Amino acid sequence: MTQLELIAPCRMPKADTQHYTLLMAFKRGESLTVGVALEKYRVYALSQRVGDLKRMGWPILSETVQTAGGARISRYWMES
Repeated sequence: MTQLELIAPCRMPKADTQHYTLLMAFKRGESLTVGVALEKYRVYALSQRVGDLKRMGWPILSETVQTAGGARISRYWMES
Protein backbone atom coordinates (compact mmCIF):
# COMPACT_ATOMS: atom_id res chain seq x y z
CA MET A 1 0.00 0.00 0.00
CA THR A 2 1.44 3.39 -0.98
CA GLN A 3 1.05 6.62 0.92
CA LEU A 4 -1.37 7.94 -1.70
CA GLU A 5 -3.70 5.04 -1.01
CA LEU A 6 -3.87 6.00 2.66
CA ILE A 7 -5.24 9.49 1.97
CA ALA A 8 -8.99 9.80 2.42
CA PRO A 9 -10.99 11.06 -0.55
CA CYS A 10 -11.73 14.77 -0.66
CA ARG A 11 -15.13 15.99 0.43
CA MET A 12 -16.82 18.40 -1.94
CA PRO A 13 -18.06 21.58 -0.24
CA LYS A 14 -21.65 22.66 -0.75
CA ALA A 15 -22.30 24.94 -3.73
CA ASP A 16 -22.82 28.64 -3.02
CA THR A 17 -20.38 28.64 -0.09
CA GLN A 18 -17.06 30.40 0.34
CA HIS A 19 -15.38 26.99 0.46
CA TYR A 20 -16.83 26.05 -2.93
CA THR A 21 -15.94 29.43 -4.48
CA LEU A 22 -12.33 29.14 -3.31
CA LEU A 23 -12.03 25.52 -4.39
CA MET A 24 -13.23 26.38 -7.91
CA ALA A 25 -10.68 29.22 -8.08
CA PHE A 26 -7.90 26.84 -7.01
CA LYS A 27 -9.07 24.24 -9.56
CA ARG A 28 -8.85 26.91 -12.28
CA GLY A 29 -5.20 27.38 -11.31
CA GLU A 30 -5.55 30.64 -9.41
CA SER A 31 -3.27 31.46 -6.52
CA LEU A 32 -4.82 33.62 -3.83
CA THR A 33 -3.68 36.01 -1.14
CA VAL A 34 -5.93 37.64 1.45
CA GLY A 35 -6.18 40.82 -0.64
CA VAL A 36 -7.12 38.97 -3.83
CA ALA A 37 -9.64 36.73 -2.06
CA LEU A 38 -11.26 39.76 -0.43
CA GLU A 39 -11.40 41.85 -3.59
CA LYS A 40 -12.35 39.14 -6.06
CA TYR A 41 -14.47 36.75 -3.96
CA ARG A 42 -15.38 38.76 -0.83
CA VAL A 43 -13.77 36.14 1.43
CA TYR A 44 -12.45 37.81 4.58
CA ALA A 45 -10.95 34.86 6.47
CA LEU A 46 -8.91 33.15 3.75
CA SER A 47 -6.58 31.21 6.05
CA GLN A 48 -9.54 29.75 7.96
CA ARG A 49 -11.38 28.74 4.78
CA VAL A 50 -8.20 27.18 3.38
CA GLY A 51 -7.76 25.27 6.65
CA ASP A 52 -11.32 23.98 6.31
CA LEU A 53 -10.63 22.83 2.74
CA LYS A 54 -7.45 21.07 3.87
CA ARG A 55 -9.44 19.23 6.56
CA MET A 56 -11.86 18.18 3.79
CA GLY A 57 -8.87 16.55 2.11
CA TRP A 58 -7.96 19.10 -0.58
CA PRO A 59 -4.18 19.43 -1.23
CA ILE A 60 -3.83 23.19 -0.94
CA LEU A 61 -0.29 24.52 -0.74
CA SER A 62 0.98 27.79 0.68
CA GLU A 63 4.06 29.94 0.88
CA THR A 64 4.96 33.20 2.54
CA VAL A 65 5.73 36.04 0.14
CA GLN A 66 6.87 39.59 0.71
CA THR A 67 4.89 42.48 -0.74
CA ALA A 68 6.46 45.54 -2.35
CA GLY A 69 5.83 47.37 0.92
CA GLY A 70 7.73 44.74 2.91
CA ALA A 71 4.77 42.95 4.51
CA ARG A 72 4.87 39.15 4.63
CA ILE A 73 1.66 37.44 3.51
CA SER A 74 0.57 33.93 2.60
CA ARG A 75 -0.20 32.84 -0.94
CA TYR A 76 -2.34 29.72 -1.46
CA TRP A 77 -2.76 27.47 -4.50
CA MET A 78 -3.50 23.91 -5.51
CA GLU A 79 -1.38 21.95 -7.95
CA SER A 80 -3.26 20.46 -10.87
